[in-house]
Amino acid sequence: MYDFALINGTVIDPAASLNDRRTVAIQNGHVAAILDPGMPVVAKQTLDCSGQLIVPGLIDFHVHVFPGISNFGIDPDETCLARGVTTVLDFGTAGGLIFDGFRQFVIDTAKTRVKALMLIAGQGLISSNDSKPALGELWDLAYCDVEGCVAAVERHRDCVSGIKVRCMEDISHGGLNEAEGLRRAREAADATKLPLVVHPANSSLSIEHIMETLRPGDVLTHCFHDKNCKLVDKETKLWPIVREKQKEGVQFDVGHGWGSFAWRVVRPMLDQGFEPDFLGSDLHAYNTNGPVFDLVTTLDKFLHVGMSVPEVIRRSTATCARWLGMADEIGTLRVGACADITVLEIESGEFPLTDSEGVTEIAQRQFAVRHCFRAGRRVGISPKPAPMPSRI
Repeated sequence: MYDFALINGTVIDPAASLNDRRTVAIQNGHVAAILDPGMPVVAKQTLDCSGQLIVPGLIDFHVHVFPGISNFGIDPDETCLARGVTTVLDFGTAGGLIFDGFRQFVIDTAKTRVKALMLIAGQGLISSNDSKPALGELWDLAYCDVEGCVAAVERHRDCVSGIKVRCMEDISHGGLNEAEGLRRAREAADATKLPLVVHPANSSLSIEHIMETLRPGDVLTHCFHDKNCKLVDKETKLWPIVREKQKEGVQFDVGHGWGSFAWRVVRPMLDQGFEPDFLGSDLHAYNTNGPVFDLVTTLDKFLHVGMSVPEVIRRSTATCARWLGMADEIGTLRVGACADITVLEIESGEFPLTDSEGVTEIAQRQFAVRHCFRAGRRVGISPKPAPMPSRI
């Protein structure tokens, strides 16, 4: 007898090349069996998923989840798990000076599985443009201590997946410290043998400078922004180095966020054959009431521009799990994997989707989260947050 059986749904598991009706059986927190729909199944509890999609637990590749310390921080269980996301990658909210606390109060206590990037700046993202003092993390390079960053990674290597740096003019003493901050982040990544992850939006550096720093397995986030140091020229043509680096194995994350997703950039890039590897939302305290709301809303936008449902699911499950080095445990519904499961339904209607520039398009379909399981335990689903008035 299984603990739980999800019946009558369509299982979409890109990692297993599966897109068909199946029964998913759960036992002891793991996927115990994937059964043909006509096979009898005995379980303590059964969930009818007729007309719904049973997919691996969604993975948000880009969030900020350190509430109370970072002004960007949100609670992962309230904003992610309750919206169908079972695993998140915190995108460098904490640096080496505060990572012990991040581990103690977030990673080790959240029901959501939390992996993290280590910010090269030890103090982490504790300030922003609207906080006092409004000092960015690269304002003083004394905080970019490579040795301290490496030591912090070694203390927490089981949950640290990469080294993060934000290349932004306004957080680096007017751009004076950007190149050196990037160089030190590269040094820390090399020393720890971890990928380097770079934020380029509003950088005073050239996109060539940043891309030349990246190696196979590294990640450039905010790939669809329309600010300085973007991936396209004035005619929205991809810079040649972007294609070159993607062929070499550099990967790209959406990182929608408060200001890094513009319809006027997205469509031309997709038309030129550019596709992101990860559909990270960049969910944080400034965008939970729009334009991001949750990961599923970011997935809606790629469904809207024509990405197939299996490919949307792949880029929010299997590709993320593989980059995290967890492809056998999460991002799949193969037998033996952790029973992290999200049940979605595709609704038809008219749904406004607003980008980070305040431009709204109307979609004809959207995903709705119906059920979620974390390690075989069913969790409650919260409604999508209400939108706040536009800032544009």
